Amino acid sequence: MIVRHRFGLLLAGVSMLVVPALARAADAEGVGEIIVTAQKRAERLSDVPISITAASGEQLREQNITASNGLAKAVPNLTVTDYGNPTTTFFTLRGVSQFDFSDHQESPVAVFSDGSYIPYLGAIGANLFDLERVEVLRGPQGTLFGRNATGGVIQLVSVKPTAELSGYGQFSYGNYNAVRAEGAISGPIGGGVLARLSVVKDSHDGYYKNLAESGRKGDGNNVSARGQLYKDFGDGNDVSLITRYSHDKVSTIPARASASYPDPKTGLYVSGNGAEFAAFCSSYFGTTVGADATDCVSGDVETGNPYDISHNRRGGGLDRTTYGGTLTINLKLADTVTLTALTTYDRLKKDYENEDSDATSADILAFNQYARSRDIAQELRIAGKQDWGQWLVGAYYLSIKGRYSSGFSFFPSDPTSSALIANHWTLDNDAYAIFGQGEWKVAPGLRLIGGLRYTWDRKRFDYRASCSGEGCVPFGMDDPSIVQGTGYYEGIAGARPDRKSGNWDGKIQLSYEPSKDLLVYAGISRGTKAGGFNAGTVASYTVAQTRYNDEVLTSYEAGFKASLADRRIAVNGSVFYYDYDGVQLYSQVGTSTLTFNSNARIYGAELEVNALVARGLTVGASASLLNTLTDPIEIANPLTGEVTRERQRMPNAPGGTLTGYVRKEWTIGTYKLITQADTRWISGQKLNIIDYPATHQGAYALVNARIAFGPENDAWEIAAYVQNIGAVTYRIAANPFATTNGSVVSIYGPPRLFGASVRVKF
Repeated sequence: MIVRHRFGLLLAGVSMLVVPALARAADAEGVGEIIVTAQKRAERLSDVPISITAASGEQLREQNITASNGLAKAVPNLTVTDYGNPTTTFFTLRGVSQFDFSDHQESPVAVFSDGSYIPYLGAIGANLFDLERVEVLRGPQGTLFGRNATGGVIQLVSVKPTAELSGYGQFSYGNYNAVRAEGAISGPIGGGVLARLSVVKDSHDGYYKNLAESGRKGDGNNVSARGQLYKDFGDGNDVSLITRYSHDKVSTIPARASASYPDPKTGLYVSGNGAEFAAFCSSYFGTTVGADATDCVSGDVETGNPYDISHNRRGGGLDRTTYGGTLTINLKLADTVTLTALTTYDRLKKDYENEDSDATSADILAFNQYARSRDIAQELRIAGKQDWGQWLVGAYYLSIKGRYSSGFSFFPSDPTSSALIANHWTLDNDAYAIFGQGEWKVAPGLRLIGGLRYTWDRKRFDYRASCSGEGCVPFGMDDPSIVQGTGYYEGIAGARPDRKSGNWDGKIQLSYEPSKDLLVYAGISRGTKAGGFNAGTVASYTVAQTRYNDEVLTSYEAGFKASLADRRIAVNGSVFYYDYDGVQLYSQVGTSTLTFNSNARIYGAELEVNALVARGLTVGASASLLNTLTDPIEIANPLTGEVTRERQRMPNAPGGTLTGYVRKEWTIGTYKLITQADTRWISGQKLNIIDYPATHQGAYALVNARIAFGPENDAWEIAAYVQNIGAVTYRIAANPFATTNGSVVSIYGPPRLFGASVRVKF
């Protein structure tokens, strides 16, 4: 009954709202198309039998999507969590994600930049600039993209070098002293070589006012650059080199503490600072608190403003540098056969220091994290096209070598009870794969698609734990029953630091095109994500719990893509069911973290509509429905010690979303005026794997608008924008610290943002 009700709301919402169009109406002839490479070849979006949302660089700019954390505005069933800065970014696609913030972990939603895989959670939060398009592929894509594409793929595709001198420059300024300057220059440099250089400088002051120490937090400061060289030798033979660089320097996470305590009846963490909270503080911590306390320990008082924080620690923050390059070679072996060789090298240097993890004026917790990693990847593939269909075979190698460390200071200013944890680990990962996919014309309009990939994965792990200070023994950090007391490496009883595994991804699908305006498809896909090791700040788990296994997602999906009213309306829809074995779930309560295997099932639907209503007027609508449920997992009652087992919904996976978009362009002589607005409604969702009331975010809606003016030839443009017009406050992350200091620590989304920009093209 609930599912029927939600589906009815979904359809009603699509008929009433308007959202980010998948493909902007090019003119009065119909809805325009975007070319995508979801199957490792260039195809029209409407011809690809996969659930895809694609947005052009122009659409990203007009919706003010300037970083990866803004992509959820344009994509159904996508949630992005970045904890208020890009130190770690999580993509959740149809409920599939990985929330372990340790730097050695990889996401099950694989991110590719110009064909190159980004393996670091600490590096996928990035500035978006000078992009041709972004593609979001929903559902397992492991056959063509590898063992960490369980939930889907996000592809960032840069604008290519041009044969003639061209470029652009843009400057924006907004509230919170937001300054963004970006530009690109492109053209020939001699010898038939084309080049393009793109640069962006982006910064803003913090949204959060720190009441304990003067100043603000939540700032951003990034410089990124991309250089490209391209040479076309003719007859389908070409070579391109892309180099990239990015540097971030921002504050620590602007977390906010608010009162939380275990419900006396259930043991689940709830919010509130009434009589039951005061009783908990008295019995658990031996403290007396006032009616407006934010926690049991600090004495901080609730102001009611979600952007007021009380951090006793200043300085430090995130200092992150990434750089690397990708070399792509295409060789024509025959009229219809092409060899592609893609070589990638990337490095990550990340320092994150002096985080006030308890988010109060009391000096209880301080957190540090460091990463030094490099990855090398090589892909070779041969693709061909015959009368009977198309085919592709290939091989892939990936090597990731990383050195990581993480530390927690407990009561750092109290020498009688302080404990300094400093854990260091290395992880070397080598993966080899062979893959192939074919597409056969079975009958007129009917295609059979089949693919298979096998991956061998080896990980070598070495984890050294340490604790110093008077608090180590009282806190149990020397306990030989947990890894914090022993470490995890060769020689530790029960440790298996050398992990080898092999697994397969595959798909089989039927696609039917009864006319040029309708495509329907149905199929089964299998995606896998390699298992790994727990490693982080406080290793409170056992040696046996350190390793977790591969996850396997089997997807059953059907969908359609239709063009109506002489291609003035585009409608795409899909329904899916996931049988999710060994899903890698992540649990965090205070400083205790653990990734472990369970099972889950997920099902849902998406519907997207775009329409050219009249000349210059484009509207669109999308809606998504999602239902997730795990097998029973353990829930500990901190008051009684009792452990129960209950099924849980997946975190950061709202049951429904509705988004809307409208764009109107007026012609004024030789000029044009463009106005647009978009909105997104998100249903209630969990922000923790355990369904604690204190970490539940209720439903909310965001509305944004933009107006722009310039000549019809796009030589220049002036624009103004407003984001989150209603100044809606909402949480993007929450972690229960009730047994640490009597609080839930939350991070809020940005407040109302507004500004103006000037753009010139040549």
